[in-house]
Amino acid sequence: MSRLASLTPATAVGASKDLLAELVNRHGQVGDMVAAMAHSPAVLGGYLQLSTGNEASETQPMIDLGLRVYREPASISDEHIAGLRAYGYGDREIADVVGIVALNILTGAFNLVAGVKPDEPDR
Repeated sequence: MSRLASLTPATAVGASKDLLAELVNRHGQVGDMVAAMAHSPAVLGGYLQLSTGNEASETQPMIDLGLRVYREPASISDEHIAGLRAYGYGDREIADVVGIVALNILTGAFNLVAGVKPDEPDR
């Protein structure tokens, strides 16, 4: 059982109501985590922007950056960024990696606090 009530377009207010209504119109429903995030329009809006605005690159230098951002962000140096640029990555791709890591931290932490269990993968 979720620790935070799930909101719907009918029970949410303000920006959250609009965001949930748009999601329901597009997908038919929303998951428990998103419905609980609707208590904070800032969290819900930020989560949706991060989750729809980022496409992860699956090449090793970007994976290494993501791990470094997660594990030891203070260790990222000008040389690390210059190395990514040498592979052809620009500001957007580098910023996207930070957003993806933040999205995953937000998702995991929110689920733990709200008591939302992740959906089981389709088998």
